[in-house]
Amino acid sequence: MPASDSAAVKRRSVRALAPLNLFLADVRDGVGPYLAIYLLTVRHWAPGPIGIAMALPGLVAVLLQTPAGTLVDTTKRKRELLVLASVVVALSCVAAVTFTIRPVIYLTQALTGAATTVYAPVVAAITLGLVGHRRFAHQTGRNEAFNHAGNVLAAALAGLIGYYWRYEGIFYLVA
Repeated sequence: MPASDSAAVKRRSVRALAPLNLFLADVRDGVGPYLAIYLLTVRHWAPGPIGIAMALPGLVAVLLQTPAGTLVDTTKRKRELLVLASVVVALSCVAAVTFTIRPVIYLTQALTGAATTVYAPVVAAITLGLVGHRRFAHQTGRNEAFNHAGNVLAAALAGLIGYYWRYEGIFYLVA
């Protein structure tokens, strides 16, 4: 591949980090607050089981953070890992509103916690590979700006979907 083609591919890849971070925002942070409201208002769960469901992703993420970082560092298939984690979160969101029994909700929340542990290190590794050490801090700031914009966009869309359609639509939005 000629050097100019390689440089164009690299520039395109760096530009692709913006929409990646924009659309990963709602996936990366999970549906925790929406799930709590959904379980309380629509499914009439008691606060105790809701608390367990809300705690599971964080607990699993803490337990798997180091192994996930090691996996990201050792794999050459970072993009595929990102896709796999996103598929797990998407399926978990759909399963959470399709099968609203406690074991399924707890399982989907644990799977979401496990899947989301790879997002930050994968995006950081891809960013570092594309821009190098010298431009890493600048690009990470740009990534985070798009992540925060994605959070605002996702919250606005979730609010509109929840208000005008139904709460379950929020889970399909994330999926």
